[in-house]
Amino acid sequence: MVDPIRPGAVPPVSPPRPPTPAPTTADENFAALLRRQLEQVSALQSEAERGVQDLLTGKTQDITDVFVVARKAEIAFSLLLEIRNKLLEAYTEIKNLRV
Repeated sequence: MVDPIRPGAVPPVSPPRPPTPAPTTADENFAALLRRQLEQVSALQSEAERGVQDLLTGKTQDITDVFVVARKAEIAFSLLLEIRNKLLEAYTEIKNLRV
């Protein structure tokens, strides 16, 4: 035998809740993130310079690895410059806004 459907047996459908943003710590502000990225780019450039020096002094013969490391550093630096340019453009736009 089938049980009859009783009103109120099924809970009402509620709209989905918006996702809660991940909690941010004091260290995860924009300045800290930017500083960390600058340090990474600096480390990549140092690694590339070391690779070139090793190649020139004969410590390594693998030109491919040196080229890859140097290219990685170049791309990271180019990206950093583009981010800086976009930030400057945004600052200029905000500065020119009339209140």
